[in-house]
Amino acid sequence: MNQILKKLSKELLSGKEVAELFDNPKDFPIKLVENLSIETALNYWNEKTDFENGDCIMNNLQTFWVTNEHYCKNFEFGKISWECYEAFDAGEYIRSTDSIEIDPAEKYSKPLIEKLLKRLNLIE
Repeated sequence: MNQILKKLSKELLSGKEVAELFDNPKDFPIKLVENLSIETALNYWNEKTDFENGDCIMNNLQTFWVTNEHYCKNFEFGKISWECYEAFDAGEYIRSTDSIEIDPAEKYSKPLIEKLLKRLNLIE
């Protein structure tokens, strides 16, 4: 799993590139995507990966799902994966109501990741 996470964190990939990384599954590998999402959240929470790498991983996982018509029509992305994706998405930009000194990842993503991991009983 660590090798896959490393490849997903380096750059934004196409859905086809991610599919190749996953050995071109016929059906959406929801359990694998969920496990990668949880591991990404844990690694970010435990400061084993930075926000940019975690965000890249989640964007690649979401792209893998959304760019495959068969997956979108027949499979859900998964609640945990979607929650993790949205948590990272929330930290991608500064809001107009925030001062320039605000780190959106700390203000928005970190609390959402904490909530997810607590709900999953992975942190206290």
